[in-house]
Amino acid sequence: MEANDALLRTSAAKKRVVRLAALLNGIWVILGVALLLMTTLEVSLTSYYERVDKKEIQSALKAAANSGAYANADLAEGYLKELVDAVHKPWAAYTQSRQADYTGKFVNVNDGIRSTWNSEAINNDKSTKLKIFFFGGSTLWGGGSSDDFTIPSLVAKKLAEDGISANVTNYAVRGDVTTQSLIRFVLELRRQNIPDLVVFYGGLVDAVSACYEGKPGVPLGSSNLERISSEKEAKARISIKLENWALIRLLAGKKQFVGCLKNLDVLSDGALDVYLGNVRLIEAISRSLSYKTLFYLEPQLSDKTHRTKYEEDQLLKSEKRFPGYNDLHSLMRSNLVKREFESLGKNVIHDLRNIFSDVASPVYMDSGHYGEDGNDRISRKISADILALYSSAK
Repeated sequence: MEANDALLRTSAAKKRVVRLAALLNGIWVILGVALLLMTTLEVSLTSYYERVDKKEIQSALKAAANSGAYANADLAEGYLKELVDAVHKPWAAYTQSRQADYTGKFVNVNDGIRSTWNSEAINNDKSTKLKIFFFGGSTLWGGGSSDDFTIPSLVAKKLAEDGISANVTNYAVRGDVTTQSLIRFVLELRRQNIPDLVVFYGGLVDAVSACYEGKPGVPLGSSNLERISSEKEAKARISIKLENWALIRLLAGKKQFVGCLKNLDVLSDGALDVYLGNVRLIEAISRSLSYKTLFYLEPQLSDKTHRTKYEEDQLLKSEKRFPGYNDLHSLMRSNLVKREFESLGKNVIHDLRNIFSDVASPVYMDSGHYGEDGNDRISRKISADILALYSSAK
């Protein structure tokens, strides 16, 4: 009797094991199918988003080239494509980033410096009268221009036309706030590379950074880098991040930036404090090294009273993407005159807010960068100011 009970218990145990094995096998099959479906969906969505993103970029480039800001739309589309290809910025000591080297038909960067037009006579002349440095962000770097038509290149051309022998170097880097520009300049001075004249052009990125980061005086994108410590940087690059999954992008939709409309006064005052502090430091160093300075607070699209339909659309897109930064920059400039005199004891900063105000023709190729006419108008202003400084050099 006991033997029969033992056999029954053994048989029942075997059946339970078989059922459990079948259940586990079924679970594995379901998980395998689910994983296969998710992988297939992830691969398909990744491919889809790559096509969508590429199409969106191509569409934006074509629209910019045909915005009316360029005399030759086909030519403009060619160098706008190169500008997109050259967008990468590797890490750099002190400044957080540098411009990556790039060789193209229209865009060329060597040792982090954008190529600038200089006449052959000036390039071969060791006794060049003026050595001019330009520092700034993407508008000065030439975010909508080929090498020979950036603001520094056009200034070099106009000075040559007026008989001024000058060697012009464009040290601007896309996305630079003025503190980064200052540090880049100090690094050149440390190398004993001292100019006769230095031109700082910017301010808009300072406003964007203060708005995006939620605090003034930090580089744009610094909050992202703070999350990655130096010793974990390599691991972070290869780690699997949920936000990089196409499935997460599908479920979450496009990430919306909150903006800075609630903190405009505090952020604009802070951004202006930093900006004026940098100007004060550059001016102080100039008295020791005897170089001359010119400072320009750049215009913004909202300053242009007679905007084209394309420019109006670009302004709406920028305000949707970064709510508040246009207002922050406007407020920052509005407080400039009084604060500048208090900080420096004189007015040395040229505010260009009105340079496009009465222009009805197309100027902007996107919400922040100018086409050929915009660069030409600004370079004429800067050239006139340089001629006023060096009228005896004619």
